[in-house]
Amino acid sequence: MPVLIELLGAVALLLWGLRMMRTGMMRAYGARLKRLARRAEGKTLPMLVSGFLFAILVQSSTATAVITASFAGQKVLSIGSAFVAILGADIGTAVAVLIASQKITFLSPMLVAIGVFGFLSTEKSKPRNLFRAVSGLGLILLALSMVGRAGSGLADHDGFNTVMQVFVGQPLLLLLFGVVLTYLAYSSLAVVLLTVGFVQSGVLEVDAGLYLVLGANIGSGLLPVIANWKASFNARVPVTANLLVRSFGVAALFPFAGLLLSAYGEIIPAAATPAVFHLALNVGVAIIGLVFAPLILKLSSKLISADTENEGQVEPKHLDIEALATPGQALACAKREALKMADITQTMLRHTLPILGEGKDELRKEVVDMDDDVDRLFDAIKIYIAKIMREELSEVETQRAMDLLSFTANMEHIGDIVEGSLMDLAAKKINLGAQFSEQGLAEITELHEAVSATFELAVNTFVSEDGDLARMLYEAKASIRKIESKSVTTHLERIGTGVPDSIETSSLHLDVIRDLKRINSHLTSIAYPVLKASGEVPKTKWRRK
Repeated sequence: MPVLIELLGAVALLLWGLRMMRTGMMRAYGARLKRLARRAEGKTLPMLVSGFLFAILVQSSTATAVITASFAGQKVLSIGSAFVAILGADIGTAVAVLIASQKITFLSPMLVAIGVFGFLSTEKSKPRNLFRAVSGLGLILLALSMVGRAGSGLADHDGFNTVMQVFVGQPLLLLLFGVVLTYLAYSSLAVVLLTVGFVQSGVLEVDAGLYLVLGANIGSGLLPVIANWKASFNARVPVTANLLVRSFGVAALFPFAGLLLSAYGEIIPAAATPAVFHLALNVGVAIIGLVFAPLILKLSSKLISADTENEGQVEPKHLDIEALATPGQALACAKREALKMADITQTMLRHTLPILGEGKDELRKEVVDMDDDVDRLFDAIKIYIAKIMREELSEVETQRAMDLLSFTANMEHIGDIVEGSLMDLAAKKINLGAQFSEQGLAEITELHEAVSATFELAVNTFVSEDGDLARMLYEAKASIRKIESKSVTTHLERIGTGVPDSIETSSLHLDVIRDLKRINSHLTSIAYPVLKASGEVPKTKWRRK
């Protein structure tokens, strides 16, 4: 019984360590990786590398696949690019497994100490999240050593050996067991690491471990499909394609796992075999997926029914009049509608860059029409909140209502800036037939990507009301200011040296930079209510005019 408790604790510690590392790396570098993914759109190798790096940092191919699918659903990425990124993510987690499975457990106490004490010693968001990730890695290594110790004890336990005999000679049963374990743990990486620990301790034979790894790979393809079950067509196709190619790879290897073990078992150490096998399988699956991508995506598209909802009709859907009698419920309804409003505004901002850079006039007209949807939702939310305010509210509910109104007002202002200023600038540029200089467009792109990342952080802060996220959002204002100042300075330098494109588009360039900075100011102001609620009042500079 003590051995089983230790094993259960080790598994829990492994999952928690993975979560800590994923959370830390995602908060520290998640926005940069999303920008990298956008830049890699349409390019196979950069897209594959983006998925690989993303999965390495977040320590989860499932999380990467879900995020990538959401990008495809929002049309930030094409379906094909999302599929390639997911293939890269699968390789990334396989590499992470191989690294974590090495016998470097002596590092775990040092990493935990560095992570914990480093986290407690600073208040800056990025260093804190990096230290969080370091402590998570230390917990993973510590958990693996505990699995090995507990596994050695289980190997000597007659009852456990009797149970394990059920799986001996039953490859299909082992594969299904691996799928179930992956579903329960919501992590193929955790299951493969657990398998490595069992093989190292002698609880499982190497061949049994290989079949568990095959099951974990099926499970890793199944999890994103389940998570995106009710998502849009574009979001479901890449994860379905990943499941198909993964299932094909596992089906192809399943009959030959024993032969492969016989052929290469003497070359690869037994303890490392499951991790190496996992990596080889994912590399092979990625190659097959890249070669036959058009065919696989076409088949996946046929298996999925297309969206039937009319996306062009945007009307309030969540403002339930009957909920007004219960202010808490009514505020939740208003918050759901506010998120819909934010989603439309974010799409408007996202489309701004290709319109400015490539002169896509049809897309510009779509963005102009979107502002009508934003205004319609804003008016409906204002009226709804006014009705809520008529009820007897607590102090907390009153503050929530005011914060909601402030958030939606910021979204409406951003929509007005995009539609009333940036789209006018884009129309002017199109009519003149002007082009930004190569360096000027690169500067606008950099600022746009930074503001887009701030937008995501602002919405997440609004939803979670998390103090750490609010602090990160507040700190983003300074970084945007630096990018804006640098862009203005270099633009003036180009004018001084007589760069024709810069001279021709000078007013356009400066106005675009100004508008993006204004949008960022509206976004960062979303942090103030959350910081105030958590007891932090940011310092502001007041100027007398």
